[in-house]
Amino acid sequence: MEANNRPLLRIFEPTVCYQIPLFQRPYVWKREDNWQPLWEDFERLLDVMLAGEKLRPHFLGAVVLEQLRNDTGSVQGRQVIDGQQRFTTLQLLLIAARDLCRSRGSERFAGRFESMVSNSDTMVDDPSEVPKLLPTNADRLAFALVHGAGSPDALLQQASKKGVDFSYDQGIVGAYLYFYGQFEEWLRPEAVEAEESPEKQLDALWAVVRNGLQLVVIDLGEDDESQVIFETLNARGTQLLPADLIKNFLFRRAQSEGGDIDTLYEEHWAEFDGEFWRKEVKQGRENRPRIDIFIRHFLTLAMRRDIRVGHIFNEYKNYVQHTADWGSCFVEPAKSASDHMALLKTYAEHFRQFSSPTAGSRLSRFLARLVVIDTSTVYPLLLLCSQRLRPQQQTEFEAILTVLESYLFRRMICGLTTKNYNRLFLDLIRHLEREKQITAQVVGAFLLSSEGESVRFPKDGELSNALLDYPLYQWWPQYRVRAVLEALERALAHAKSEAVSLPTGLTIEHILPVKWQEHWPLPAEVQNDPQTKVEFSQRRDRIKHTLGNLTLVTSSLNPALSNSAWAAKKPELLKWSKLNLSRDLHDHEEWSEQEILARGAALAKSAIQIWPYPDVDQ
Repeated sequence: MEANNRPLLRIFEPTVCYQIPLFQRPYVWKREDNWQPLWEDFERLLDVMLAGEKLRPHFLGAVVLEQLRNDTGSVQGRQVIDGQQRFTTLQLLLIAARDLCRSRGSERFAGRFESMVSNSDTMVDDPSEVPKLLPTNADRLAFALVHGAGSPDALLQQASKKGVDFSYDQGIVGAYLYFYGQFEEWLRPEAVEAEESPEKQLDALWAVVRNGLQLVVIDLGEDDESQVIFETLNARGTQLLPADLIKNFLFRRAQSEGGDIDTLYEEHWAEFDGEFWRKEVKQGRENRPRIDIFIRHFLTLAMRRDIRVGHIFNEYKNYVQHTADWGSCFVEPAKSASDHMALLKTYAEHFRQFSSPTAGSRLSRFLARLVVIDTSTVYPLLLLCSQRLRPQQQTEFEAILTVLESYLFRRMICGLTTKNYNRLFLDLIRHLEREKQITAQVVGAFLLSSEGESVRFPKDGELSNALLDYPLYQWWPQYRVRAVLEALERALAHAKSEAVSLPTGLTIEHILPVKWQEHWPLPAEVQNDPQTKVEFSQRRDRIKHTLGNLTLVTSSLNPALSNSAWAAKKPELLKWSKLNLSRDLHDHEEWSEQEILARGAALAKSAIQIWPYPDVDQ
C-alpha cells in the first residue's frame, strides 16, 4: 500500500479509466451536504488566484485505488475502492467546466478540461473507455448522457428522451447542472471586475484545477486485501448500509469464482439499488431502509436466530462462509455467490409483496392489523410461509394468517406482553422444520402448546372478559382501539349489504360521554345515598371506556355529538352514521349501564369469531 498527495491534473490527465465497481452503491451526494461545500472551497481558491495571492493546495480527502490487470489495450485500469462519491463529483465538476468553456468559445481551455475527463479516441480499444470514469451500473446511463451532451439544454433533452429521471438536488445529472450553473454565475459579465476579463477568469479556473486541488491517493499493492480495506474504511464516519457491504462482499466473491458480474448484477441485484429498497420505512420499532430490514428478516429465517440490526453484515458473511452450518429443509442451500444472490432475490419478491399487498386481500388486512401490534418479529415466519405456500397453497397460507392474527390480537386485547415474540416465532420455525410441513394445523397446535404468561394463547372466556371489563380507551393508544372497532365493523357487515370501504379519519366516539355529569343524570335509586352515589359514579366512569360504549364516527360528527343527552345524540347518530357498529343503537330508547354491557357482550362474541381459538388436534 502506497499513499501520495496528487494534484487533479496528475490523477486525471494520463490515459486511464477509473472504474467504480458495480457492487458499490450508486452516487448519493447532494447539493446542500456535499456540492455546495465543495463549490465554496473551489470559489475561495478562485478568489485567491484572481487576487494574485499564493495558491496553497486544498486537500479534498482520500481515495483508495486498486490496479486492474491490463492484458490488452493501452488504457490503464483502476478500481475505486473508496472515495467514489468524491471522485465522481470531481469528474462532474470538470465536465461542467469543459462545457462552460466551450460555450464561451474558448476551445483552448475546453480542450484542457477535455483531457481530464476523456481519453483520446486514438488510445482506446473500446468506446466505453473514452470517459476517464466508468461509474457503477446504476449510474452509467446518466453519466454517459452528462459526459456526451455538451450543454445543460442538450442534457435535459436527452434525459427526457431516454427516460432518465433526475433531481436538481441530488444524483449525477443534478450535480452537473449545479456546477455548470455555479460556473455560469461566476462568469457573468456583471460579476466580473473591470480588470478581470473572461479570459483571465478561465485562466484562473484552469490554474486552480491544475495546482490548487489535491487528493491523497492510496494505491493498493498485490498483497493488500481490498475487501478487508473496503470494510475497514467504511466502518468509520457515515457508514454504508449493511446491504452495500453485502453487495460488495457477494460480487467480489462472484468475481473470484469467475462469474459474469454484469449479468449477475442485472439478473439478481439491480432492483436492490432502486428507490423502493433504499427508502427508509418503519416496521415494528425499526426505521431503516427496506433492503436492510428485509435482509435481517431473511437471515433470521435462514439462521434461525435473532439478528441484531448492527450485526447484519457480519452475520450475513458468517451465513455465506458457513452455509452448511445452517442447513434447513425449507431454505434452499446456496453454494456460490450467484446462488446466494438468487436466494435473496427469491425471498425479496415475497417481501416486496408484503409492502404493497393486493387491496382488500387477506394478506393486506393481516399486515394492516400487524402494524397495530407494533412487532416485526413475525416477518421471518411470514417469509417462510409465503415462499413455501404461495400461490399454489394460498388457502393454507391465509389460514395461517388467521391463526397468527388471532394469537396476536387476543394477547394484545388481554394485555399480555410481546417481549418474547422473537424467541417464540424462531421456535415455531424450528418446529415447522422438525415437522417438515407448514400448515395452519401445525402452527395452531404449536401456539396452543406454548405455556406461560409470555407466550400462552388466551381462551374465549379471557378474551370476552377483557372486552367487557377493561377500560380499553384508557389503557390503549387510540389506534389500537380504532383497529378493534374497524375489525368489528367489517365483521358486522350483512351478507346482503354492499361491501363498503371504511373512510379514513374516523374517530372514536363515547356513546355515554366522557363528561356525562350534565346531561346523563344518575338513576334516582342511587341519588339519596352518598356512598352508593360515589360507587355508581366510579363504575360509570370505568364502563364508559369499555368496548360496549364505543363506536366510530366521522371527525365532523364527533363535535356535534359532544356531551349531548341520549335523546339528542341518538337521532344524530341514526341520521348520519352508516356504520354497522351503530346499527344496533336504533333499538335502544335509553343508554344505560345495562345497554353498554349487553352491547359489549355482543361485540365480544363477534370478536371471538374474528379471532377464533384454533380448532386443532393436539
